[in-house]
Amino acid sequence: MIDWAHLPYLGQEFTFVDEAWHRSFHRLIFEGSRFPLRTLLPLISGSKLRPSPEFVRQIRIDFNDLLEQDIQNVKSGYYPKSTLSFPMLSYIYNAVISGPLDGFRVINRAKQKNWRDLPPHADVGIYPDYYLRTFHWQTDGWFSEKSARRYDASVQFLFGGVADIMRRMALPPIAKSISNGKNARILELACGTGSFLPQIKAAFPAAVLYGVDLSPDYINYARKHIKGHNIHFVNENAEKLSFQDETFDAVVCNNLFHELPPKVRRNVFRETYRILKKDSVFSITDSIQLGDNLNMDDSIKYFSSRFHEPFHKQYIGDDLKDIFEECNFVSSESQTNLFSKSIYGTKR
Repeated sequence: MIDWAHLPYLGQEFTFVDEAWHRSFHRLIFEGSRFPLRTLLPLISGSKLRPSPEFVRQIRIDFNDLLEQDIQNVKSGYYPKSTLSFPMLSYIYNAVISGPLDGFRVINRAKQKNWRDLPPHADVGIYPDYYLRTFHWQTDGWFSEKSARRYDASVQFLFGGVADIMRRMALPPIAKSISNGKNARILELACGTGSFLPQIKAAFPAAVLYGVDLSPDYINYARKHIKGHNIHFVNENAEKLSFQDETFDAVVCNNLFHELPPKVRRNVFRETYRILKKDSVFSITDSIQLGDNLNMDDSIKYFSSRFHEPFHKQYIGDDLKDIFEECNFVSSESQTNLFSKSIYGTKR
């Protein structure tokens, strides 16, 4: 039962200066990323198509709507304003130190279509075949701590600095369903480098958090860099977790399902249903799908082939709402957030 009267940060002061800074800072980052992205992405994708003025105008509208939703979520008490901080020094360091040189490797790998360019310890006997590839041509795929160190900066660069804002759209349903977070257990599936867990912790400081990822290298990186009381990392496959039935009060997942085959996608939903307590929520943000934003339908149709996301083409037509209901969740309506969508399901 949602306890609307006890959202943890309702009434927290969020001043005009806070709002102005948040808008100005992210507009600067977003606009500043346009030129380098327009230079780099055609080299990776092999496409020299330029977006139309109408497409760019609508992207700016959607971007501003996302910023306003982030601000409104703070005012509504879903998460504290401290979650809005941007790791600028880390972003610059990783973008400048490791980005340019690795960019040449990524471009070369994309030209050669070399999606099997993985380090030797990526054991075909341990990991599922769908996982053994260099998704979006990134060096080492998911199989090195160097890849983990580059990952967050590269994602922020690709999304113009709003990656964390889109991820935060998964938090309001959890805030509504966990009235005070005391003794709550929250799991992040496919946590990667663990960089989103501190934001979850800021929103639910009394909760016990778990991050699960299939990559041992990313989990090792997370354990070294993400510190805090009651934050635990587990190296496991989300299709078959070691947790007992009805362990968690909430599960959150960002940008996993577009990288899974259809059957595996459903296996993860069913496993999440098993480990969730009754009436708890499974909150997702992931890539937008066909029909979510008509302005971007043409772009997402070609994303899979241009950036080696082999399961994305099928994913965009595999509505997450339908999967929730197929796996016995009561689903919410989805919300489009610029390049992503958020949706949640409640365990019956």
